[in-house]
Amino acid sequence: MNTPSETLLNALENERRYVAKELHDGVAQTTLQLGLQAGICGKLLERGNLELLAAELTQLEKRIQLASKQVREVISDMRPPAVEATAGLKAYIEALIADHTHRGGPPVNFQFDWEETDAKLSQAAKLTLTRVIQEALLNIRKHARAGQVWVSFSTGPHCACVTITDDGQGFDLNQQKHGSGWENMQTRLEALGGTLSLGRPPEGKGTQLIARLPK
Repeated sequence: MNTPSETLLNALENERRYVAKELHDGVAQTTLQLGLQAGICGKLLERGNLELLAAELTQLEKRIQLASKQVREVISDMRPPAVEATAGLKAYIEALIADHTHRGGPPVNFQFDWEETDAKLSQAAKLTLTRVIQEALLNIRKHARAGQVWVSFSTGPHCACVTITDDGQGFDLNQQKHGSGWENMQTRLEALGGTLSLGRPPEGKGTQLIARLPK
């Protein structure tokens, strides 16, 4: 069993791998294309083919805008949220969901059940559970091909629970559990004594993720 220091180091390494992968798959690929397209523009200019040059410059501008958008999204994903209060927590999750749909994700049905008598959820727990939601929505956008998502946040006498369900194409369990996204979520939860499970929803179609943290 890992010590707290080892768990923290694992979490930091997972975060670094996550950022590296996002930058490689997004920004690095886009900037590589920018370089290639700039070279094409130079050759068209040498040949005096101004019509094709204008078309390439238009595409170049679009790719620059895309690279800027990808950088902003990575920065936004890594920025720590302000979730000190109950109202702030709900509002922050709603903001995550709004950002998810703005980035082209499927619509989300959000349910927030907060027991006022069990409101002693630590800042670390709130941050961990919101990061789980953020990572799960990212995975859904990238891989699920879902038409609908359901996000539930609830608290009880002994634990807080997040359930995220989609009606997408499902997954390969072994492959999913070796992905950096899964490892990020699992490490964060285990550091606070929580658990993460992944399976099929009761209806049998899509994916269901359940994260629990003790109170």
